[in-house]
Amino acid sequence: MKTLKLPLGITVIYCLFCFAQCKKSNPDSNGLPASTQEGKNTLGFLLNGQPWTPQGNNGTANLSIDFDAGINNGIFSLSAYKIINSANRQRFGLGIKDSLNFISVPKTYILGNGTLYGAAYSDDTCTFDYFDSTINRSGNLTITKLDRTNRIISGTFSATLNKTGCTEIKITVGRFDMKF
Repeated sequence: MKTLKLPLGITVIYCLFCFAQCKKSNPDSNGLPASTQEGKNTLGFLLNGQPWTPQGNNGTANLSIDFDAGINNGIFSLSAYKIINSANRQRFGLGIKDSLNFISVPKTYILGNGTLYGAAYSDDTCTFDYFDSTINRSGNLTITKLDRTNRIISGTFSATLNKTGCTEIKITVGRFDMKF
């Protein structure tokens, strides 16, 4: 019986092609949109370890942006909703209330009471509002792209929100990429 002998180089190349994996367009195994800076109108984060992205009753995203260079030296805010059913609605918001006109990117803002970066979250059991002084908050927001010509703002964020009588909210691996 005759056996086929392949040169070592051909065997190695064959193995590389057979066992190589192609890069996926969304490298995140956590179910979040890819971290981009192209104005793709995406937002996502992990909420207490679970993927959270905007969603309406019909599966479409409920996501909006407000960017105004004429107020307080430049402001922006994002609002997102997740409506699973009539009894399960969640709202998330983040924003900067001053000075976007004067920043160079990347620029990181710290979350706390009375700081320029604010985060809000509510569901059917509790509300963590931007202006509620009873909330303990920490985290950061980094603007990674602010392109005024092409009207794109992108960044990453995290937040921890604590309030008596409510379950702690931990927002991690947050990212957004919006056209304004």
